[in-house]
Amino acid sequence: MFGSAHIDVSGRAWGIMGTFGGFMVKSAALLALVVGSAMVAGAGPATAESDDGPLTSMSEFVPLMHGMPNVGSDLTIGRFKTRSCPVTDEAPNGFVVEWLSNGEPLPAERQQGEVLKLTPADRGDRISFNARPSCREDQVYYSGETPPIAASNRAMGWTGRGNTELLGRTPDGDLILYPRTYESEWRFWDMSFEGRYYSSSWDEPRVVGTGWNIFDIVFSPGDFDGDGNNDVLGRDQQGNLHLYPGDGQGGWLAPSKVGSGWNIFTSIVGPGDFNGDGNNDVLARDRQGNLLLYPGDGQGGWLAPSKVGAGWQIFNKIIAPGDTNGDGSVDIFARDANGVLHQYPADGQGGWKSPAAVGPGWGAMTEISGAGVFTRNWVTYNPANDGRGPRSDVFAIDQKGNLRLYSGAYPDDTGLYEVGEIGTGWDIFKDLI
Repeated sequence: MFGSAHIDVSGRAWGIMGTFGGFMVKSAALLALVVGSAMVAGAGPATAESDDGPLTSMSEFVPLMHGMPNVGSDLTIGRFKTRSCPVTDEAPNGFVVEWLSNGEPLPAERQQGEVLKLTPADRGDRISFNARPSCREDQVYYSGETPPIAASNRAMGWTGRGNTELLGRTPDGDLILYPRTYESEWRFWDMSFEGRYYSSSWDEPRVVGTGWNIFDIVFSPGDFDGDGNNDVLGRDQQGNLHLYPGDGQGGWLAPSKVGSGWNIFTSIVGPGDFNGDGNNDVLARDRQGNLLLYPGDGQGGWLAPSKVGAGWQIFNKIIAPGDTNGDGSVDIFARDANGVLHQYPADGQGGWKSPAAVGPGWGAMTEISGAGVFTRNWVTYNPANDGRGPRSDVFAIDQKGNLRLYSGAYPDDTGLYEVGEIGTGWDIFKDLI
């Protein structure tokens, strides 16, 4: 084990900390402003999104898919025609689902019904399904395809379930995990369809590490070593970068040193897959304000770095919550000295789309982070919706210690809207990872 950072694998429950409040919805969106003076390298003209019309398919009805196009996610059918066929063992909801990879049926051992767990073997493949009513052998409905499946990212959580789960670090160096459980059921959608609806609740939080105050920066790149589980990177005072591989159960495997000389950087974040190769990457800002991309090789190492921005010294906080606008590429947020939050959508090829300002008032937040899609529905959780895929949320802690949730301003390409307060007492944390 490295140094004095100890990993708690006993599963001890953490006390009454970070309690969660009621869920409130607010419809007011923050005003979009003109972006400041930070520059991005290789920024091209803004790209228009495809429209929100129905997906093309071999059948008139296209069943929805729920999930994320990342290893670790559970893909499942999200909407189907109102049941008119009898329930059988093979078709417990009146239809049978066949899962496909690049248009070909997956092996029989992976045909597990309505849910498909994505594994590292699915990397780079496009997943879809066929749904057949149990009493109409000749009628088959075809879903859309996912984008190529990428590595597990921060949105997949820590316990191997593909869930939004929060991980906080206290000033004393304790890591506290807040696992979350999602359950779904079929319910009335309209007169013609039934839909899958999700409910969720927090599991008992627990300590999963101590001594992490030896690191001045701690963040998650997602799955960095390619084993399908999310990992954590920490920089020590000497500038060494250490990898703590996740074990997929909320704990850690033995750490290793994966870099040195990282003390030249004032901010380091894990955006997910920034350059579109399917592997998770790291962005780092130096003291001159240059933003550098360190592409991961998918096996716990690095490809050659490159400069992707300049002028980023105007920001006092850089946030990498994942893809918040649903275009399939990650988004980077940055807060300036005046408390204005700016959004820099990546183009999925190592460059940028046109930036925008989300709005003022973010200087009141003591922490801003991301952890995936908090509330799952057809808008935010449909990986086969071309150009309008899953939208990750932004989490923030205000000066009173309240945990606040912000979602992408659907259907806009930039912006956030405030969902509301989802917790209290979160000022015990130095940062969210």
